[in-house]
Amino acid sequence: MKKKIIAANFKMNKTDEDIKKYFAVFLDLINGLKNKTSYDGLDAELIFAPPFTSLLETHKIIEPYLDFIKLSSQNVYSEKSGAYTGEISIDMIKACGCVYTIIGHSERRNIFKESDELTGKKVEAAYTGGGVTPILCVGENLDIRKQNGQERFVENQLSAALNSIKGRNTSSLIVAYEPVWAIGTGMSIKADDGEAMHGFIYDYLKTGFSIGELRVIYGGSVTEANIEELIGKPHIDGVLVGGASLDPQSFYNIFKLAVK
Repeated sequence: MKKKIIAANFKMNKTDEDIKKYFAVFLDLINGLKNKTSYDGLDAELIFAPPFTSLLETHKIIEPYLDFIKLSSQNVYSEKSGAYTGEISIDMIKACGCVYTIIGHSERRNIFKESDELTGKKVEAAYTGGGVTPILCVGENLDIRKQNGQERFVENQLSAALNSIKGRNTSSLIVAYEPVWAIGTGMSIKADDGEAMHGFIYDYLKTGFSIGELRVIYGGSVTEANIEELIGKPHIDGVLVGGASLDPQSFYNIFKLAVK
């Protein structure tokens, strides 16, 4: 049975000291849950994506919980090494304990002008490097949604990003559907509309791709108020949480509601 994913993207927030304080609270809450149930029975996986500067500290803290808490980077570069000032490679994030990496987040695409081509190269690097599963982000802006062009737009993003793995077997992939108009705005998608897009992504990836374990998760103003409705849909395999993950109590509440 596929495990639900509850992932936290801290974005450009938290120093090592902040991370220590965060997990002192969060893991205390998790340990309280462990006294009531077995982690193995939760059918869920927690993923944390802290800043690069806190990957090692976070991994050290979560090491006793690696059976169901995993580490992700927020980004990665497509090259293995070289004169790429400020970038980080697959080997570097693996050395920090990462088993996931976020690729193609809308903030990378829109703020830093990362192209579909570069996103595709990053995905290829993750699979070539081995041992790191991409969390590939896709999603349309509000103008495209209003024109009912979201499926074509997302299909083009998926095609560009995954062209390098078409026709080859891959063990796993996570696609994070994040409508740009819902990220950090407090305006989440209606659960039925989210389910429709997730179903479309599943159908598209069944054609021409051989992915052992595919999970499609939702991101965009996920909160305690909407998590149960979202996670209850059959094609929504989890959530990628931004702002609401920065508070340990809030993120724990989202996790608990998602797996109850």
